[in-house]
Formats: sequence, structure tokens, C-alpha cells
Amino acid sequence: MTPDDVDDTVRVQLAAFAAAGETITLTQAQLARTKSRHRYFIDHDQGGAWAATVGAEIVGCGLALKREGLWGLSLLVVDPATQSQGVGRQLLDATLRYAEGCERAIIQSSSDSRAIRAYATSGFDLFPQMLATGTPVVDAAPGSVNRVRVAGPADFAFADEVDRAVRGAARGADHGFIEPGTDMYAVDDADGRGYVYRRDSDIYLLAATDDDTAAALLWRCFQRLAELDVEAAVDHLTAEQQWAIDACITARLKMAPGGPVFWRGATPPRSYLPSGAFL
Repeated sequence: MTPDDVDDTVRVQLAAFAAAGETITLTQAQLARTKSRHRYFIDHDQGGAWAATVGAEIVGCGLALKREGLWGLSLLVVDPATQSQGVGRQLLDATLRYAEGCERAIIQSSSDSRAIRAYATSGFDLFPQMLATGTPVVDAAPGSVNRVRVAGPADFAFADEVDRAVRGAARGADHGFIEPGTDMYAVDDADGRGYVYRRDSDIYLLAATDDDTAAALLWRCFQRLAELDVEAAVDHLTAEQQWAIDACITARLKMAPGGPVFWRGATPPRSYLPSGAFL
């Protein structure tokens, strides 16, 4: 991909999401951020940023990142008019070449059977996931939520230490892209370390050294959402995240099946909720 491709790759992304029933009406600010995400991958992961063309028309996009031995697929979309013609497979193969030398790899999948088949036949193990949504009821928040403090850019190095311990790789510059417009919270005490981002309804990502710390961070996000009267969305819940499932059920969120996650060279970390975009 090149910067000149971004308008078209974002157009394909939105068309693919709409065809999957995920029609999103973006504000100008949200559209600008989506385009800046594509540019970010071109700048930071040029080897993982690919566009597919038919003639002169861009019909697909693949974005992958590589961080300290961890590879992740951030986005793979194909124009609905061009699907089932092998474009998605070619994009996936191109992004996977960027995984050379990585010990671990992760893909957050949609529920599309074609995507699931492609990832499952590329050396990845499938782990089912759940999605929790709704207005959180926070009356039963544990006392451990008092361990949580507001965090920010001064905590990026600390967050990298947590990520190395939890997922085996720091995020580095990704924090600078993720943090603007989010709430960031952290815990760093004798009982555990961790951090979380919240953007709008989404628990955008969470990493902690233990389940109790992770639960405290999640409950602090629930409290903030309750203060704002905003619904919560907690995605990427595997069977390894029982601490999060328990918190979501206690907060009266509704549970539903989500798309699976695929891992290669690892299994889903326990005290961890990945970002869909930055894994």
C-alpha cells in the first residue's frame, strides 16, 4: 500500500463491513481516524500493508503488524463484488510473509466462514469467543477497583513492560496512536500490574499480570461507562478469560457468540483482552 491508496482501501473496508451487516455511520472525525490508521500501518509496518487491485481498481486491503516477535492481522477486507475470487487468500498470504521470524501470531476473525477456513488452514488454532454488551450495573463492583488510577502517556513504558509479560511483546509507538480520545487506567502495586484503554463503548484493550488486577481494571471501565450512561462492549472473551466473563455477568451484560480468535505458537493469554485493531 501507499498513502495514495488510503481513500480506496477505507472505501473497501466500509463496503465489506456493510456487506457483513456491520453498517457504520462514521462522523468526519471517525472517518479521519480510520484513514489515519491505514496510514499508520503504511508508516510503521510497510511490509504488512497491502492493497489488491483488479485492473486499476483497489478491491482489497490487508494490514498486519509485527512487534517484538508477535505478528498480528489487523484488517483483511475484500470488496463484496470481488469476494470468492481468491483475492482474500492472496492478501492473507502477503501479510503472512511479514510474519517471518515471529514466534507468535494472532488473528481476530469475523464469523465469516470463508475467513475462518482461510485462517484455520494457515497453521493457526481456533479459539471460540464471546461478546458482552449492555448498560453495566456497577453496584457489585469489587473493592479492588480502588487500586485503579487514571493513566496517560507517562505510563506507556510501564504498559510496554506489562505487555511483554502478558503477550510477549510491547506495543511501542502503538500507544501514541491508541491513546488520544480514550480513557486509560492503570494498576501498579504489590498485588499486580496492568492497564486498560476505553474508547466510547469499547473496552479497547486490557493487559494485566493477574486476573484480580484485570478484573479491577474492567470494573473501573464499567463504572466510567455507567457515569456517562453509555453501554459497554467487551469483545474477545475466550474460555481463558473467566475473570472477565464473571465480571460481565455480574454487571448484567448480555453474552452472545462472537467471531473466533486464531493463535499460532501460543494460546490466548488469561489476563488479557486484545484490541481488534492492535491485537
